[in-house]
Amino acid sequence: MTDEKEMKERILKRSDELFRQFGFSKITMEEIAANLGISKKTLYKHFSNKDHILKEIISEHKCEIQTFIDNLVNDNTLQFIDKLEKLMDFLTHHAPIVDGPMLQDLIKNHPELWNDIKEFRKTKSNYQFSRLLKDGMDSGFFRNDINQDFIVVAYMSAVHGLINPETLSNMPYSMDQIHKQLSKLLLEGILSDSGREKYRQLKIKNENKGDSTL
Repeated sequence: MTDEKEMKERILKRSDELFRQFGFSKITMEEIAANLGISKKTLYKHFSNKDHILKEIISEHKCEIQTFIDNLVNDNTLQFIDKLEKLMDFLTHHAPIVDGPMLQDLIKNHPELWNDIKEFRKTKSNYQFSRLLKDGMDSGFFRNDINQDFIVVAYMSAVHGLINPETLSNMPYSMDQIHKQLSKLLLEGILSDSGREKYRQLKIKNENKGDSTL
């Protein structure tokens, strides 16, 4: 990694931490430079303003999420049901592009960026989740009397409806509890008899290995 690229990554990483801790609006370019121990001139050499930094942070997170999901779906070493569980876990528990004060700040003061994030989550996750559902139906894991498009819309609406600060603040449940309940509701309703047995055997196998993902 070149010195220029390393410096840019340092700026993005520290800015992301500061924005999440205090909120985007409360942090200045001067404070970012001071936290990094660099001059404002060096900071402005890489980023024209604070909005530039924020957009770059969001772009990097989106790229990381897209790469993770694409690699998971295309991983031929994993069984279908493993992919589905890992994707649902990622969508509900491990893929917050922004959180904390930064999230509240975006929703209140930068609705255009927040809407862009929501659209990205919806478009990317819906497409890959639909692919996995089709694979599940083709392989006999899921019942063939359900409407795939409806399941995708219903589950994703539940995920994106619950995983937001307004809803979470009014619910006495942790993110992990929400994920487990959503996964259980989905799989209990659409697994075929043979798929249910395969899923049960896989859970036993993973529990014996000490894997608590399922």
